Amino acid sequence: MQEELEENSEINIDRHPLITIGLLTAGTQIGSKLIQKMGKHPVALFAMGITAGVYTYKNRKEILNEAQHLTKQGKNLFSQSSEIE
Repeated sequence: MQEELEENSEINIDRHPLITIGLLTAGTQIGSKLIQKMGKHPVALFAMGITAGVYTYKNRKEILNEAQHLTKQGKNLFSQSSEIE
């Protein structure tokens, strides 16, 4: 399990922060449209909430590691841009 986390974190380290932000933005837009359509069907919306909760609970360590990694990348990105100016 620990080896998988290390492999995943190595993969994410190579990804540029702007690419990660773009992927998150695209996912947010797609999710927003999907939720708006599913909002007309409350049972389906409830099932989506349960599914999201289960996924989040099972992958919470990976999600937290990615969030910390993104925070570090964001700080690096802003510090690099302030050094250029």
